[in-house]
Amino acid sequence: MIYPKNKKFAFTIIDDTEGDEVTNTKPVYDFLSSLGFKTTKTVWCLPPKDSFKGLSLSDYHYRQYIKKLQRDGFEIALHNVGSGRFTRQDVLDGLEIFRQFIGKYPEIQINHALNPDNIYWGIKRFFLLKPLWRWDRFKGDNAESIYFWGDYHKKHIKFTRNFTFDSLITTKEDSYMPYREKGKEFANYWFSASNGPDISKFNKLVNQANIDRLILEGGVAIVYTHFAQGFTKGGHLDRTFQKNMTYLARQNGWFVPSGEILNYLLEKRGGEIISSGQKFGLELKWLLDKCACSSADPVKFLTVESIP
Repeated sequence: MIYPKNKKFAFTIIDDTEGDEVTNTKPVYDFLSSLGFKTTKTVWCLPPKDSFKGLSLSDYHYRQYIKKLQRDGFEIALHNVGSGRFTRQDVLDGLEIFRQFIGKYPEIQINHALNPDNIYWGIKRFFLLKPLWRWDRFKGDNAESIYFWGDYHKKHIKFTRNFTFDSLITTKEDSYMPYREKGKEFANYWFSASNGPDISKFNKLVNQANIDRLILEGGVAIVYTHFAQGFTKGGHLDRTFQKNMTYLARQNGWFVPSGEILNYLLEKRGGEIISSGQKFGLELKWLLDKCACSSADPVKFLTVESIP
């Protein structure tokens, strides 16, 4: 693929907001900015209602931090409006809070864990389980539910993340992204990501050998992670992370936020509706990928909704 400015490959990160404080993520963003990386930061608009921790846009000082990241060129995306049970009115209020403080509605949405307002989550992620969709616990796309906000998701959210893979080259695992799906009227485009959820797995994923392979194949890497999970300790950045990212920054890569990369892929690929066979193949590849990296029951992967 040909990238803007004669770049040889594309790399970005989506940072999940779970556990987020200013103190445990600011050093990461300062470091990334110093290297020339511009990535994507998800946020909550409202405080958590369950056991998950992390600040939201309702906190003044945190909000100022997020707005500074935006001014510095980082993209702000949505990880639902909060963690827990949020009704339709809660979600709509949260979207307005996002628009008020960020200046526009979010372009990217990442479903969060067990939130009942999740859109096409749980078993609805899988074409092969379509006969069971009606019994799914997630109701963000169910117009009869108090958690329904599918119409606003369709109106404002352009890209929604689905699968994650344990390979740095995201486009090698998902060659269709961004794609559309039949029967999902309240969604626009779906995309995949590479799975590096904490500092240990991130370092194993974004190492120099994998970076060299990414460059050689000229692929796209959209890495999904949590900067709040071990990237800093005592205010100091993980050294392996610093080493690998410094090496990556020296390469001829396109280091822009996820939305910019996804819009570029959409322009080049057209955002076609994938067939049922193509979707099944993507699901099977994801399942085999997860089974290869876990000792858990393979069948459980199809029904456990908090998996990446």
